[in-house]
Amino acid sequence: MSRKITVLIYLLLLSCSHALAQPICPLDSSIKLKSAVSLDKFAALAVLNDGRIKPVDTYARTLLLQLSGKTSFGRQSAVEWLARLLFAPATTFEDKVFLINNPEIATALGVEPESRRRYSFSQLEPGVAKLEELARMAEKIESKERSVVEQEVLRVYQNAFLYDLHTRVFHFALPSAEFQITDQEIIKALDLPETQKIFSFYDLASRADRLQEQTKSLELGKPDSWPARDKELVLLMNNLLRWSMLYKDLPFSVIPGRDASTRGWLSPMDAISREFSDPHAREEIGYARGMVVHYWNGEQMPFDLAVRSLSNSVLNRVDAATQKNIRKIPLELFYNKANFFLWAKLFYALAFAVFLLSFFRTWPFLRQSALLLIAAGLIPHVGALVLRIVIMGRPPVSNLYETFIFVSMIGVIAGVIIELVNKRWVGNVVASVCGLVFLLIAGKFAAEGDTLQMLAAVLNSNFWLGTHVLTITIGYAGCCVAGLIGHLYILQRIRDPKDKAALESTYRNMIGALGFGLMMTFLGTTLGGIWADQSWGRFWGWDPKENGALLIVLWCAIIFHAKVGRLIGPLGVAVASVLGVIVVMWAWFGVNLLNIGLHSYGFTSGIATGLLAYVIGEVVFLGLCVPLARKRD
Repeated sequence: MSRKITVLIYLLLLSCSHALAQPICPLDSSIKLKSAVSLDKFAALAVLNDGRIKPVDTYARTLLLQLSGKTSFGRQSAVEWLARLLFAPATTFEDKVFLINNPEIATALGVEPESRRRYSFSQLEPGVAKLEELARMAEKIESKERSVVEQEVLRVYQNAFLYDLHTRVFHFALPSAEFQITDQEIIKALDLPETQKIFSFYDLASRADRLQEQTKSLELGKPDSWPARDKELVLLMNNLLRWSMLYKDLPFSVIPGRDASTRGWLSPMDAISREFSDPHAREEIGYARGMVVHYWNGEQMPFDLAVRSLSNSVLNRVDAATQKNIRKIPLELFYNKANFFLWAKLFYALAFAVFLLSFFRTWPFLRQSALLLIAAGLIPHVGALVLRIVIMGRPPVSNLYETFIFVSMIGVIAGVIIELVNKRWVGNVVASVCGLVFLLIAGKFAAEGDTLQMLAAVLNSNFWLGTHVLTITIGYAGCCVAGLIGHLYILQRIRDPKDKAALESTYRNMIGALGFGLMMTFLGTTLGGIWADQSWGRFWGWDPKENGALLIVLWCAIIFHAKVGRLIGPLGVAVASVLGVIVVMWAWFGVNLLNIGLHSYGFTSGIATGLLAYVIGEVVFLGLCVPLARKRD
């Protein structure tokens, strides 16, 4: 018997190389989707991605954002589109979800450039071989030496590859012509539905023991002499083996492995290959298969029950820490749906619009209205940050996206305080501009992917995140507020140089904000040195990030020394404060562009051009406005 099995395995492996070249058709094209089901339960399903347990809703938004630059497809939500991609992939082939920014790439793939820069898989599929060739050539070039087009080629190829992997995730549950059985005796022996001829990988894999029993009667000899029944059995086993080799290392990890840790979660197909002997995993794979079947049949209640059964089974067998993360999923769903930052930006923009209106109308209630709008924007702003803290269990300053929304909040609070004290519009302008501009910049970083990321190794300490990083980030905010007030002071000197009271009030606000920024940056830098001493055994190592923080401290100190020494007056302080924002931007995220040092973390791609444009804009502003301000004295 052992000799028979050895020969069978040899024959299967011998035929496998030929089989790999054959296309796999997982779904009969004649099958049509029935009425759509609600995906509310599916959106709350836990999935492990990038080291974090997150809801499918977040996973879908991140994936679609990566592919198309948007978090929805037409009128479909991201989770609705993801469900089609996973359960009925053929229905997404014509969806234009591939963003290609450079038309040269589309032309190279033989595709007519689209005005909206988005293409479907059907358009790209004929040129996939060419795209892979271009990506391999681009990959051989050092990352720092790659052009924008070469970077785009790699991005498009990676997105096409990721899309293809997702189309394979639930193939195991779909009927395939490769698992067609014509022999009725085999169907009966495997206890399959007798009215059905085409089955899925799951149908046969779940009956692998019975299939193996049927092969025990296989006689040694030339394969050509085997009867039709034995040939069909061998073909089925061959296809099972080939699928298990082709469909592996797939995304959408929703089934924990044997250790049930966050490191061992698998896609349903990988779970079949690696964990099918585990009764828990086998049961969960069955629930996953049920989701596909009920989705196709438009059966709402069975679909929801399959999703809930999978969720409950996973929750019951993971460790306590993972259970805690899974139970936060409803909170993250609420965070996603509420879109707090959109409302915050809207209110801040309205507040700034009211300020502009004040130039044309002197209505007394305008200033109070602007302040109320800012307060209305601050509520969802703070609420979103609190939710992020609860969801991630850490201070909200672990990446550049989070630091921008945090600095935005500090700037708004500082502006409100200034306005309540001085009541001269300066605080309203500071709050609305800080709130709106920094949130808009944060939105650019959000386009890079999931903003609720796992901590970078260098930041893996809640204590130091809540002391060093929080403190120095508040220092950034103080210096940015001072720089913004510096802009206002220069413009006031041009518009109304005779209003000495208003100029003096603005000047005091600027000095106060600058002093606050200096104090917090100095404290944050000192705390950073203590953290570095504990983590790396040295207080200071002239790391680019450390040098950037020191530059802020030195620049602010130079401004105060120059002021005390009467080397510069109020206008000089304003100019230096404006230039100080450039120093802050360099220390904040400019050093990340160097891609060196122990502090090289966070989103960095695509910010060099924006940073350069900002510096040029500030230089132009000062070059035009400072001479005018001097002439108006």
